[in-house]
Amino acid sequence: MCDKRCNKKRSCGRHKCNEICCVDKEHKCPLVCGRKLNCSLHRCEEPCHRGNCQTCWQTSFDELTCYCGESVIYPPVPCGTQPPECKNSCTRPHECDHPVYHTCHSEEKCPPCTYLTQKWCMGKHELRNNIPCHLTDISCGLRCNQMLKCGMHKCKRICHKGVCLIDEECKQPCTSLRLYCNHPCMAPCHPSLPCPTTSCNTKVDLQCECGRRKESMICSEASSTYQRIAAISIATKLTDMQLGDSVEISRLITKKEMKQTRLQCNEECFALERNRRFAEALHIRDNSDPFNIRSSGSKYSDNLKEDARKDLKFVSDIEKEMRTLVEAVNKGKHSKRSHCYPPMNRDHRRIIHELAQIYGIESVSYDNEPKRNVVITAVKGKSICPSNTLTSVLEREMQTRPPPPIPHYRQTDKNNGNSGLQKTLKVEPVIDYFDVQD
Repeated sequence: MCDKRCNKKRSCGRHKCNEICCVDKEHKCPLVCGRKLNCSLHRCEEPCHRGNCQTCWQTSFDELTCYCGESVIYPPVPCGTQPPECKNSCTRPHECDHPVYHTCHSEEKCPPCTYLTQKWCMGKHELRNNIPCHLTDISCGLRCNQMLKCGMHKCKRICHKGVCLIDEECKQPCTSLRLYCNHPCMAPCHPSLPCPTTSCNTKVDLQCECGRRKESMICSEASSTYQRIAAISIATKLTDMQLGDSVEISRLITKKEMKQTRLQCNEECFALERNRRFAEALHIRDNSDPFNIRSSGSKYSDNLKEDARKDLKFVSDIEKEMRTLVEAVNKGKHSKRSHCYPPMNRDHRRIIHELAQIYGIESVSYDNEPKRNVVITAVKGKSICPSNTLTSVLEREMQTRPPPPIPHYRQTDKNNGNSGLQKTLKVEPVIDYFDVQD
């Protein structure tokens, strides 16, 4: 006999033997299993064992029916058997009066009603159609626009549920007009307090008398400038009056002076006014172009011209395709038309992108090298065909370009033994005067 406890597991595989000086070979477990059976109602009463428990042996001798009683399972009914399936409509009481589309079920809670109805949004802005019956909180996506407690501002949140501001104060800018400039106060909302005396930071647009110069300035700075101008105007008018006389100041500044702009015209304004007078005297309209200046101006950059001269045929084919695409989209019913060019190198893609900007066409590059290509899309009303194509401009420049200078020759002296003409060493370089952009 010894005091050592047996640590071997019993036949169930769950418990240890724990017997002192155990000499058994099989180690049977004397405990009860106690696991829940498949019916989830009863427990296993057999000795503790390995593996799954047997099915519940208890049986009911009552009929098992569905909720409405149309489908029946007759006894004996094994414990844990689910109610039979029923294909009839559900007869349980429902919250709404809409037709029921789900069948009889054994669950206590019915599935949500999906009947499409009309419901108001949470803010009562609009009546929404085709809303499932079970949905309650519906947002229309519009701004709430309900008056807040301050009585000055409206809620700017999207259509929501509940109160706009629960325990918060309105922090929207005050919309009360200032006394002198009629601009909003813009301080945080203060319904029961007067507006603070701060400088107005609203930006105003100023312009000169002719309207060419335009500048944005803070209202406080602009008002100080206007006060300075008004003071100078008053001072100049008071110089001719005698001292001590009563003068009505309201008549010293006319309405025209009060509405005058605060910017002064510069030399460019005077030059434009002078040109306008000349044009009016000579009966020249603004849209006229007597010297063909606008049409002669090139829309194409020098880099684009230089790249196009290297491959004039490629540029000609690209422009033909673009003109065809623009004419098709402007005459057709579709608002957009696209064309995909084959894969090409980077220089050719750059030419297409620059030409697309002139034609008003959208251009996007796709894929990776070496299969990178360009897709152009013409939009109706936005894409145009320029009067002068790049190909015609280059051809015209080549025709009007002066010929290269003729090399100068001189006759050699007969005594030198060299007969004929000898070419001079210095030749004048050729200057391309037509390749300079205005």
